[in-house]
This record gives sequence, C-alpha cells and structure tokens, in this order.
Amino acid sequence: MTSPREHVDESDLHAFVDGELDAENRRRIEDHLHNHAEDAALVEGWRRQNAALRAAFAQTVKEPVPAGLRTASVTSLTRSFGSGVNWARFSPSKGASLRAMRRSDTSRRPPRRPAIIMSLLTLLAGAVVAGAALLAFTGPASPPSAPQRAMIEPPGLVAHAQLAYLTFAQDSRPVEIGADRKAELSSWLGERAGFGRLPDLADVGLELIGGRLVPGVISPAGLLIYQSAAGARAALYFERAGGERPSAPPKTLPGLAAVEWRAAGFAFILIGPLTAETARAAAESAAAQASR
Repeated sequence: MTSPREHVDESDLHAFVDGELDAENRRRIEDHLHNHAEDAALVEGWRRQNAALRAAFAQTVKEPVPAGLRTASVTSLTRSFGSGVNWARFSPSKGASLRAMRRSDTSRRPPRRPAIIMSLLTLLAGAVVAGAALLAFTGPASPPSAPQRAMIEPPGLVAHAQLAYLTFAQDSRPVEIGADRKAELSSWLGERAGFGRLPDLADVGLELIGGRLVPGVISPAGLLIYQSAAGARAALYFERAGGERPSAPPKTLPGLAAVEWRAAGFAFILIGPLTAETARAAAESAAAQASR
C-alpha cells in the first residue's frame, strides 16, 4: 500500500516543475516520473508551456511597470488588508510551522494547468488576429471585376491625358493607324478601349490624322490626334469611367487648354494648344457626336 509520503498528486508535479521542492522531495518526484510515463509526459508538456510563455513575454517583462499601475496596485492592497496586518497569527508560537502552512496552502491550491492553457489560447488568438491584419495591409490586392472598374472615379485623369498628349502628339509617328483607315481604327479602338467613334472636328478647324491605344488610369484608353491648318496638334483622350457630368470650363495647363466631361460610361478630355473658346467649341462638338 502506498504511504502518504509516497503519494504524488498534481500539486506535487506543479511544485516540481516550478522548482518549489527541496532536494529530498525532488528526488522522490523524479523516481515517480521514472516509473510513470504518463505523469512524465504531463510534466514535460508543462515545461514546454512555461518556456513558450517566457519566450512570448521576454520583452514585455523588461519594460518598467507604469506608475499608474503601481499606484493602483498599492491602493488595491490597502483596501483589501486595511492599514495593518495581524502578523501574530503567523507566529510559530501558534503551533504551526511555516512548512506545514505552505503544505496546507498547496493542498488547497487549484491546478494551474487550465490557466496556462487559457493563456496560450489567448496568445494564439492574438497571433491569428495580428497575422490577418498584417496580411490585409500588406497582401496583394485583388483586381476589381469589370463592372466595378466602370464605377471607379479615376484620379488625375486630366494629368494623365496631358502625359499621353505630350508623349505622342509631337512624335514623328503620333498615331498607330492613320485617318485614311478610319474603319480599321474605329474597330480597333472599339475592341480595345470600348469606344470606336471618331468625332469629326473639321467645323472648329481640326482635322483627324489618326489614333492609337495608350495606357489608361484603370483600363486601356484611346487617343485621337487632330491637327489645325497651322500645324498645331490637339488630342481627344477617352477612357472608361463612371458618372455623368457636363463639360467643365477649360483648364489651363502650361501652354495647353483641356476640357473634361463624362458621357456613356466614359471620361473624355480634349487637350491641346488651343484658346479657351476653341477648346470649348471642339469639346462640345465631340461630346455631341460621342453621345449619339
């Protein structure tokens, strides 16, 4: 029959893991673990849990305790115990040794394993949330579908049209398909950019010389190049964009005038070295033809 001295319960195993036993009791627990593989595995698991907790809070424990928390702790203890403690109750003269009191307290102490497990679960949940947030902010964004693209309001469209104009309008080959192949140009731009109409601006003194496909802000864009009798070149830039708006007053860019408007799910910008009146008239004519 196992004597009380030889009996080993969970509180003994916890004390062994926490290093709270004297040499004699530690040897007794070591002998017990040598003969009981299930308890040995339990102790090893607790040791790993302790190591994980120490690693998780290694930096936190080095930080100083905030003054507010220190004050709150002292206030809480004062309220719990009052202004004084009757230390006489702990005197050895009362017939109980400190060792006996400690054993009694240990026997009433609930197992600490559930608390450790809950701490680990809390840490795991926090890591999952942090990982999800990190992935949300740093992961690759999914491109919007075609219907969503049409509803996006492109930023800086006029500036983008100006860049396309400055890149191609004065080039020795400003267009990819000339005005002598209007049917081919219309079909190609309609297939790639979604808009294939070629506004005739001869009534405002601008003749179409051809067009090309250019990168847009959110989709492929078209660029039609026009030329005046004096050789000045203007361009009509168009790209898919949501919203309807009337023609805005011409915007003055360095040496250029630009008029922007929305129609039929597209953004249009007419841009060139034109006067404000000519730019407005050309934009109104192009808008009327584009909306037919």
